[in-house]
Amino acid sequence: MRASVRLFLTLCGILLLAGCFAQLTPQLLSAPYEEPIESQHQFTDDFDNPKTLGNRWQRVAGWWRIDNSQLFQTLPWKSSLPGEYQLIYVYGLASGPYESETRFCFLHEGEQAAGLLLRFQDQNNFYFLRVRHYPRWQDCVDLIQYTNGVRREDLARVDLDVKIDQWYTLRAEDRDEEIIAFLDGREIFRYRLQDRPAGTVGLAVKTARASFDHFSASLYDPAAEKTIVSRADPIDISASLLRVSSMPAVPSDHPGAEVPN
Repeated sequence: MRASVRLFLTLCGILLLAGCFAQLTPQLLSAPYEEPIESQHQFTDDFDNPKTLGNRWQRVAGWWRIDNSQLFQTLPWKSSLPGEYQLIYVYGLASGPYESETRFCFLHEGEQAAGLLLRFQDQNNFYFLRVRHYPRWQDCVDLIQYTNGVRREDLARVDLDVKIDQWYTLRAEDRDEEIIAFLDGREIFRYRLQDRPAGTVGLAVKTARASFDHFSASLYDPAAEKTIVSRADPIDISASLLRVSSMPAVPSDHPGAEVPN
């Protein structure tokens, strides 16, 4: 009897470990994102249904779970992807520019980043609008781009203080030729684009334990009237804390190139 119990517990442990390794293994895209035949132009998730994971939400890397109407990324390790990000994207959307929004908070101290994936085609090609908590340097919101796995950073940037356990509403309006970034209902920068809009949207974190309680996206319609809706009370971003820049890629010999990503 005892031998049978031990065997049962051993098998349960093996299955549990197999599930953990499956969660840790990157699910790399072998081809750029292609919209399904019956694609949608809108998607909203308040994370009330765990079944959206693996269905509408497709994991690329990281340990994602839905619990108590929140999406958690609880694996603060660096991944093997370019930029070492944990990525999850929305499947089923038409390919193109999206107005997307999320509400999230960081759960622990340390150097970390979280935010919105834009024009996500695969793990090597996407834009990332991120909130960075970087105590040793400078907290900020910035926009970066990966093309064939090569990063272009500080496309646009605003320095500000980021707090742990505080909810932030981050919004990106991709309008074909530019991306407009908002934090808690306030526009913080714009960046002009030259590439063709393609791909889907999603979420990403880096070395962070973060919680998300809302995500929404709608395909950009230039004929529609734009109305910004914030799900949180705006925080006071002092003008003295803001520094907006729009610049090309940082060359390798530039002093700023030494700043960790």
